[in-house]
Amino acid sequence: MSSTPPTSVLPPKTWTRDTNREFFISTDPKLLSVKAVNAALNRDFIYWVNEPIPEKVLWQMLYGSLCFGVYRWTQPVNDATTPSPENTEQIGLSHTITDGCTFAYLSDTYVLPEYQGQGLGKWLIGCVAETFSKENMPYLRRIMLMTDDERTQAFYANILGVKVIGHEERKDMGRDLVFMCARPGVSD
Repeated sequence: MSSTPPTSVLPPKTWTRDTNREFFISTDPKLLSVKAVNAALNRDFIYWVNEPIPEKVLWQMLYGSLCFGVYRWTQPVNDATTPSPENTEQIGLSHTITDGCTFAYLSDTYVLPEYQGQGLGKWLIGCVAETFSKENMPYLRRIMLMTDDERTQAFYANILGVKVIGHEERKDMGRDLVFMCARPGVSD
């Protein structure tokens, strides 16, 4: 593995909340923790990964995409503190495959269960929606994702404006998935 992550197609951005400065979201690839993501992907709450991903493969997957990491500060911070792997813990992710201008596929999105219920998932997908908004990506033709239950379908539809366009039976997972898609600027 290279010691320097490749650059993303979009410049890194960081979001903070005024109400709770314990957490932040960033697309800076230098903050990604392959070990933390692999540990999360191997937990039971992530049903779509059936076996561990070799670190070299996961590294390529993460650094070859636009990733929105959710982080928790592990040390006290002030306005001058710069995030680094030494003073943060990665607790969530939204891995997005994109060319940075016309297409985005949302994949591997999670917040660790012990941090759920604090609005972090909604905030995470809100940051994704902001990044892929018409103002930031005027030539975006399609944003896509797959999910399983009606609650998450409604969640993504509400925040990203996607709708169900197809189904996939996944006997290996014991569930059915739906394809969701939005085509900004196109009326059906």
